[in-house]
Amino acid sequence: MISISLFGLTSILCFGLPVFAIVLFKLYRHTSLIALAVYYLLTIVHCLYADKIPPVPNFVNKLDRAYSYVEIPLMLTSLLFFCHARQRQQIMQKIIMAFMCYELLIAAYFKFSAEGTMYIVAPGLLVVLGYTMFLLLRQLKFTIMHGKNIGRVFMLAAILFSYSAYALVFYTYFIQKQPEINGLYSLYFISSTVASILMAIGLYLMRHRIKELQELKVVRKELQMVFGS
Repeated sequence: MISISLFGLTSILCFGLPVFAIVLFKLYRHTSLIALAVYYLLTIVHCLYADKIPPVPNFVNKLDRAYSYVEIPLMLTSLLFFCHARQRQQIMQKIIMAFMCYELLIAAYFKFSAEGTMYIVAPGLLVVLGYTMFLLLRQLKFTIMHGKNIGRVFMLAAILFSYSAYALVFYTYFIQKQPEINGLYSLYFISSTVASILMAIGLYLMRHRIKELQELKVVRKELQMVFGS
């Protein structure tokens, strides 16, 4: 029991690191990073109200189901931070809205049951993993060529690492129907803990770059005011 308590406490503290970094470095000016902070805060709440740590993903608890419905839209919103083109952001925003509408339909049809939650998590994992992989490969190419934005690589790697482990647990528990996955899920929980540390490191590395980009936006607005009139 002591080791489990220490494990749970350590994990919860690590989940709070990205939130601490976002607040400390004033990164909450980005809506996408606010979504990321909310995601980690809800993860902490989910752990605190679970029957045990790590919480088993059986969706029996209503809080587990609610968390699963909110988790994917929040993470997709967080990924907007890595999408610079306005047109691509608009496409991603439409995908998020479409997914939320899909969630409402599933919730209405299955009456917010555990079975319905499976139909939320499965496509949600595919969307998050696919888009994160695309962003990570693109960011790796940019970082290797220009030697910049290594923090974004850490952040995307953290998301991909965590959700890959989650996908493995989901496949084993719900597709292969293996009920005894405590060891595997503990491994996923450890992976999520490590991923939160990687995320915090990425946010730390990005703090100066984000400040530079914000100053550049201010300069552009000032130039538009001077030469646009």
